[in-house]
Amino acid sequence: MIKIVRKEDCTGCSACVDICSQKAITLETDIEGFWYPKVNQDLCINCGLCEKTCAVLHFADLKKINNENPVCFGSYHKDEEIRFSSTSGGLFSALANKMFDEGGFVAGAVYNEDFSVKHILTNKREDLPRLRSSKYLQSHTQGLYSQIKAALDNGEKVLTCGAPCQMASLRLYLGKDYENLIICDFICLCINSPKIFRKHLDALERKYGAKIISVQAKNKELGWRALTFKAKFANGKIYLGDGLHDDFTRGYMTAHCCSRPSCHDCKFKGFPRISDITLGDFWGIERVDKSLDNNIGTSVVLLNSQKGAAFFKSIETVIAREFKLETILPGNIALIKSLPMPLCDRRLFFEDLENLPFEKVVKKYFPLKKETIIKKCVRKYLGRYAKVIKAIANLFKNMSFCPKPILQFLRINYLRKNTICNFRKGWFIVPTRYTILDIHKQARIVIKGSMLYGYKRIRGSKMESRLAVEENGSLTIESGYVSIYYGTDILVFKGANLTFKGSVSLNQRVQIICMDNITIGDDVMIARDVVIRDNDGGHEIPIEGYKKTAPVTIGNHVWIGQGAMIMKGVTIGDGAIISAGAWVATNVKPNALVMGDPARAVKKNVEWRH
Repeated sequence: MIKIVRKEDCTGCSACVDICSQKAITLETDIEGFWYPKVNQDLCINCGLCEKTCAVLHFADLKKINNENPVCFGSYHKDEEIRFSSTSGGLFSALANKMFDEGGFVAGAVYNEDFSVKHILTNKREDLPRLRSSKYLQSHTQGLYSQIKAALDNGEKVLTCGAPCQMASLRLYLGKDYENLIICDFICLCINSPKIFRKHLDALERKYGAKIISVQAKNKELGWRALTFKAKFANGKIYLGDGLHDDFTRGYMTAHCCSRPSCHDCKFKGFPRISDITLGDFWGIERVDKSLDNNIGTSVVLLNSQKGAAFFKSIETVIAREFKLETILPGNIALIKSLPMPLCDRRLFFEDLENLPFEKVVKKYFPLKKETIIKKCVRKYLGRYAKVIKAIANLFKNMSFCPKPILQFLRINYLRKNTICNFRKGWFIVPTRYTILDIHKQARIVIKGSMLYGYKRIRGSKMESRLAVEENGSLTIESGYVSIYYGTDILVFKGANLTFKGSVSLNQRVQIICMDNITIGDDVMIARDVVIRDNDGGHEIPIEGYKKTAPVTIGNHVWIGQGAMIMKGVTIGDGAIISAGAWVATNVKPNALVMGDPARAVKKNVEWRH
């Protein structure tokens, strides 16, 4: 029968509970918040099944299942919304959707109402948002193994994902490999105490004065690498704590005192892997292949079996590129090494956690690092000058240290009587090397933000970028940062007005032809080859009521796709999306998705992010 002598020898997988036909094994939770099996000897018949199902006792045999060297990929989901809401690159969602497409079941971890975690088995696609994203605390799996076996024996296809120790126990519980089963695990640093997690949430609720209604570990609003913990509260407030400042994240990542004892001597590290597919973060991808990285998550995928490889390669919703294993390892040392031992006395830590508020325990055992006197002096006395020096260096770098753009920079920002700017606040237009400026001396330039004109992505390119403002025309930047890529052509005719209300990004070869009034809002993304014009050029149609020009207004947080054309008199509402190639000649409502020629709304109340 199962008997726990050393807590380091139990992963809490609960397979022994499921395998016991006599219901002789129950789970008891200790002071640390972890559960361990306890055998009722009055019910036990000494059948030995619990020991045969213990992955810690049989890990050496389990490692004979797969090939030693997995095939490795860097990958991410094509759908950026899924990628943004996932922990890494959205690969679990791609695998799960493929299984749902085949009519199968998916098993994974979800939050309960109290934010404890359990594993469920489901064939409902609407459960995927709950399954998506790692939970970073130990999940209850009692009953999961028997549910999976019943589904498999009934001929159902199953995809299951869990910690390596849990998936190893599943293999032993099943007793054989099923062709209709795909087992996924993940690169596991550790599994953390549900008790500590709950204490952390309680502390946040006290601080923010309301109940938490949702949580997400590794939220990406501050970037994938920030390791941000996000919590939403019933009073509308939001907490975002990056990995260095969030108490729970810092506790297990740097102090190593929140994790199960078995994690410090994990038997499931290294190779071969026990699963068919291993998922994780591709840390270091920016040094290996920048094309796969934009700081919203890239997954590493290890294909450990032919069955796993075949399933992965059947998925069409991901971008994937193969890499050597040695490329993966430097950023994922948790593949081969166990979690370091705690930096504090574990017994005293959990005793204090039992009796003190979480905030006091944090200050005692893993407080935020204080700045040294030298760092304080540098920040206080040199910080402002360092920013100025860095800004000037970037300024000249963008102008390629060439005389022509430097002279243009001085002329448009400081030597013109009709230019309003403020160098101290960083308000100026920065022309790059191959930018041509044709600004009439009577044109009005108002700069209350900044503009980089003609930025290029490809070294050596000499593609021209042009900006012309004719007599009595005006160019206004009201705030923010306007980034204009090379090949862009902006022409403001005599007496016309072009206004940027905030931060705007114009990709390559955008054309803006302004003969009347064009206003572009804040947080607007404009793709390549877009044309925006408030006029019909030099042509007229001799019919009643015809106007050659009419103002164009583009709202805030608008996304305009490649090759779209925005015509005179159009107003585009906040949050709208204009699809690639759309011809827009009528107004677009806020948060609408429009496409086609002529453009028409195909979806309402859309949301997008970048």
